[in-house]
Amino acid sequence: MKKLLLSAALAMSTIIVSAPAQAAAVISFDGSTGTFGNTVLGAGAFSDTLHFTVPGMGSVGATISSIAVSLLNNVDFTSVTLNGQAFDIINMGMQEYRSITLPVTAGEQTLVISGTSGGRGSYSGTLAFAVPEPASWAMMITGFGLVGGAIRMRRRKGIAVPALA
Repeated sequence: MKKLLLSAALAMSTIIVSAPAQAAAVISFDGSTGTFGNTVLGAGAFSDTLHFTVPGMGSVGATISSIAVSLLNNVDFTSVTLNGQAFDIINMGMQEYRSITLPVTAGEQTLVISGTSGGRGSYSGTLAFAVPEPASWAMMITGFGLVGGAIRMRRRKGIAVPALA
């Protein structure tokens, strides 16, 4: 009977130890800035998909990072994408940093984070949404108008317009 109880206790402790708590990835976004992360990653591969909504057309900038102190809390990102576009990556030994700036349209955006964890890993990131100011739009439209006008003038005068490669 003692052997049976001891075996049962050992089996339960193995199950409890081998099943780390899995916290869901979270995102907090107020329409202009936000944060996201996952603070308890179990050992092995993970993939987190997060959704957030931007109010209009503009640009989203995002960063994600992880710092390893030991192999247990090490996180290696295999892929980080925003709407299917991969983040740039900077590896500095036990630190990993990724960033992206991407033009977006109004509506739902999808952030997908995949990687591996040593067992007690975590990551965090930030989001920022910016709408170009009216002066920027006016300057861009004026520039396109001036370029178009210059091309039209050259054609009227018979000056060859160089082909764009």
